[in-house]
Amino acid sequence: MERNHTVAGSPEVRLAVRVRGMSHEHRFFDELASTSRLTPEFIVIRLQEKVDPDVELHVTNMRTQVGGTYRVAWINARSVGGPYAVGLELLDREGEIWEPDSFPTGMESPLGPPVALLECLLCHQQISTPLPEVEAECLGEGFTIARHCDSCRATTSWIFSVEKPHAEVPQRMESTPAHSAPQKAGSFFREQRLKGRAPIRMPIKTIRHKYGAMVFDVGETINVSRTGVYFATNQTYEVGGSVKIVMPYQPDGVDIAVPARVVRQDEPQGATRKRVAVHLTS
Repeated sequence: MERNHTVAGSPEVRLAVRVRGMSHEHRFFDELASTSRLTPEFIVIRLQEKVDPDVELHVTNMRTQVGGTYRVAWINARSVGGPYAVGLELLDREGEIWEPDSFPTGMESPLGPPVALLECLLCHQQISTPLPEVEAECLGEGFTIARHCDSCRATTSWIFSVEKPHAEVPQRMESTPAHSAPQKAGSFFREQRLKGRAPIRMPIKTIRHKYGAMVFDVGETINVSRTGVYFATNQTYEVGGSVKIVMPYQPDGVDIAVPARVVRQDEPQGATRKRVAVHLTS
């Protein structure tokens, strides 16, 4: 099923959500927020905490008490002290997060998606491209989006350029060959999801201080991303606690520990081990 990220021009949907994760200052936060746009695979929320593009947050629908892991696709940090408009792409769901009647009808805007001129913060190349996953009123000063850069060959942060884009979309949208069809927003985000989280299983060792003593734990990863790790364990972790991780862990190898912070602990029904998500702070 194709993922629907079109929020531009859709009706507003106000639902209370709980958001947990790491802030721009690398501080764990737990905040009650509200959605403004909603699709099965993408949401826009208003958040008091400033977050970075491409990091992962856990969002829970306060009505259904079901949540999932989302990736920060874009943010407008124009406001000082919030609230910030944040676009989130669904990565993993823990069940049916949204009730069927939560989604508005008539998702397509008659005016089409907004078009913006973006600049890569790493290589400074500029492209003009449609952004169906962005609220039109959020485009402007302070807007940053995480997307793939062909020149950098990586996911980088792109900012809204002060130069006004042309009325039509230039041919230099994605460095796509002339004979190729334009890439759809849905397929782009599917590629980002595959690149962002890898279902890799490997031994992982965590090191933490508990009750004045150093505690070691050896578990197994479930999936790994550029900024975090999700692993299975028999031990109990405190959300917000600092840990160090060694991955992949080899009993006879040299431990090179990376600092991290616990952002979530899950106890799936029927599972014999807990599941813990950590955000790499280095």
